[in-house]
Amino acid sequence: MKHSSSARNQYLATFCVNLLSITYGFACGWTSPSFPLLQSADSPLASGPITAEEGSWIGASLCVGGLFGNLISGWVSDRYGRKITACLASIPQILSWILVIVADNAYYLMAMRFLGGFSGGVCFMVIPTFISEISEDRIRGMLSSTLVFSCNFGILLIYILGSYLPYETIPWIMLPFPIVFLASFSFIPDTPFFLMRKNDFVKSENALRFFRGYCTDTQQVSNEFKQELVKLKDTFSEEKQSVPQDEITWDDLVTRHARKGFLIGICLMAFNQFCGCFAMLNYTASVFAESGSSLSANMSAIAIGTIQMVGSYFSTVLVERAGRKLLLIVSGAGIAIGMGIFAAFSYVKSAGHDVTAYNWLPLVCFSTVIFVASLGVLTLPFVVLAEIMPQKIKGLSVTVCMTMLWIFAFIAIKYFSTLFEVLGMHGTLFLFCCCSLAGTLFVAFFVPETKGKSLESIAKSLS
Repeated sequence: MKHSSSARNQYLATFCVNLLSITYGFACGWTSPSFPLLQSADSPLASGPITAEEGSWIGASLCVGGLFGNLISGWVSDRYGRKITACLASIPQILSWILVIVADNAYYLMAMRFLGGFSGGVCFMVIPTFISEISEDRIRGMLSSTLVFSCNFGILLIYILGSYLPYETIPWIMLPFPIVFLASFSFIPDTPFFLMRKNDFVKSENALRFFRGYCTDTQQVSNEFKQELVKLKDTFSEEKQSVPQDEITWDDLVTRHARKGFLIGICLMAFNQFCGCFAMLNYTASVFAESGSSLSANMSAIAIGTIQMVGSYFSTVLVERAGRKLLLIVSGAGIAIGMGIFAAFSYVKSAGHDVTAYNWLPLVCFSTVIFVASLGVLTLPFVVLAEIMPQKIKGLSVTVCMTMLWIFAFIAIKYFSTLFEVLGMHGTLFLFCCCSLAGTLFVAFFVPETKGKSLESIAKSLS
């Protein structure tokens, strides 16, 4: 009798590993409810209120940490495994919240954000790789897109807690999350592909059995499982016959597939950051305070966090139906339109015209922008990146692209307030509008559709 495989353990593993991305979401969203208090006369820091320059460095330290986390995790992931790398990422998260508890000046908070970003760099490096290597083709896109959904859940939760609970209580609530992740993820095996590369054939097959819902001693398996196991062994054999499996040559980096993968990956990372959504999310409360929205800054932030999570949820649902490319195009076009309208409102307001009757417009525009951004631009570049890169150089290529992401993010967050001062809110939003339009055109003409395709067929199409 044919025994069909089950995706239950793939969902379980995805849930467990994304506990790590939820805690990273806490670090991302912490600045929005905390900055107004930290900059006020009632600042909980012994050194007093933080300055605008200190605030910009606290915000941007996340990206510096992300850059270092990304660079280190690529090597650790390939050498010691995706599982161990993810587990190690929980340590800086624990330390970061301890720093908030003991902080008495801005430098503690810069270190806190650095450690949170370091963990985020690991998250966005190892989680897409882990999920893409354990997932069946039919659900790979959906499971991969849960990374950003989980981050958004963490951001929304910290927005809510930060609005209603004392500043000193928040880190004590955040501390248990990385510990729970460690306890749950320790029972999940590493990916079959990594174990096969390390010559551990038995563990590799057992891991594949686990992720496909078979017991270790089950004899009756589906034909699809048998074919997948053969492909796994063939991929390893081809690598072993060429050069030592951990050695990457220059020829590996200049193939047609690799060149196109690097071009698409780096451009998608730029699109992800220079559309402006991530930078604005780090200053959500401040953005609404400046825009003159009739809602309180923290309530606006909660509304935006909710919209963002709903948008990323729809992305997980639609990614295997509408496809990656269509969602990216719709998302980019929506961001450009929303930013353009928001910019027009800000320009009219700065020109001295009475816009009281339209004070609802900033919230509507920003909500729309974050919703459509979460459908594609903020979510799917990481899915596409894990799918389009050559398997042999995936660790290195994803590291390079994610390094560029953190550099772009640092530029966007560090100089966001500077752009406000130089260009004004309307000029900054219009700049983001133009970047979003350029990114949409790039996706339309250069990014291939990967929906429902195996990693092997994607590699052939790019070659």
